[in-house]
Amino acid sequence: MKVSIKDNLSKKMLLWYDKNKRDLPWRKSKKDLNPYQTWISEIMLQQTTVEAVIPYFHKFTAKWPTIKKLSESNIEEIMDAWSGLGYYSRAKNIHKAAKIITKEYNDQIPNNYDELIKLPGIGPYTAGAILTIAYDKKASVIDSNIERIILRIQGIKKPKDKVKKELIKISEELCPDIRSGDYVQAMMDLGSAICKPNNPKCNLCPIKKFCYSYKNNLTNLIPIKKTRKPIKIRKARLFWIVSNQNRIFLRRRPLTGLLPGMLEFPSSDWIIKSKESKKEILFPIKGNWKPITGNVMHTFSHFQLSLKIYICRDVNEKKLEGIWKKENDIPNLHLPSLMKKVYKHVFSNTNN
Repeated sequence: MKVSIKDNLSKKMLLWYDKNKRDLPWRKSKKDLNPYQTWISEIMLQQTTVEAVIPYFHKFTAKWPTIKKLSESNIEEIMDAWSGLGYYSRAKNIHKAAKIITKEYNDQIPNNYDELIKLPGIGPYTAGAILTIAYDKKASVIDSNIERIILRIQGIKKPKDKVKKELIKISEELCPDIRSGDYVQAMMDLGSAICKPNNPKCNLCPIKKFCYSYKNNLTNLIPIKKTRKPIKIRKARLFWIVSNQNRIFLRRRPLTGLLPGMLEFPSSDWIIKSKESKKEILFPIKGNWKPITGNVMHTFSHFQLSLKIYICRDVNEKKLEGIWKKENDIPNLHLPSLMKKVYKHVFSNTNN
């Protein structure tokens, strides 16, 4: 380590946290701590902002206040409750893990790393977060905020993916034996409010005297930014089907792949642009199909999807097996963000 870091760092972090900690619904006093809520919040917070998570957390824990209740739910209920939050494999894994915890651990989330890491959807970071926050045990916790703080404190001029083992080791070394959970949450808050990716507020930082990057004017250079590969574009055709009763056709996606188990308006396969076929369009049903002006664009983690929408009216509902909904009911359905975009695009470009 380039900087000698003593217990003073954790003490300063905890003093700062006691005065500046965010008021979040899953943060409780020691006597009110609920490992179940810690687990749910940490899964929801993966690759999702705090602001986006809060309303979902409230609704989710109100509907399923205990692991037992969650384990008794069906996967479609879980996916619907998750709609719009993204990264839907998280919801699938929560459902699987709840059933295992109920069956094998008597509805109690394990309090040791080896057992936690076996559960679906719980990796090293989430296991460490549960151990420190829910059980106040010392562990390594590396989220994007903590990662950035450590890289700057140590002045590490290498891409973060090249120094993962080093970061894990430093993270555990810095974690205090007492108030481990508060310390970890303090680091998360510091990264969110002060040690930001761009233009960090170093003058307000309680641990700047420990920071190699601050002393050497490197805070805007560290972390080293990785060169991004060009994002792939996929294309598909989406089919907006209106029945002779003026209802819209939907179906559920398979429980594997993207948007598992979610409601959708049917579409063709999502094909990489370079492989796109110019063959005749295979519509799901015979009819008077017409294209709708413009395309719907949606960005997933590894690719961007471009949808061309075709509409067909006056369809006999008996010809398609799925879900038929009145147009006015669609905004109230549990749709993923992509399908919400489709709905808005159709209704702004047609006379429905």
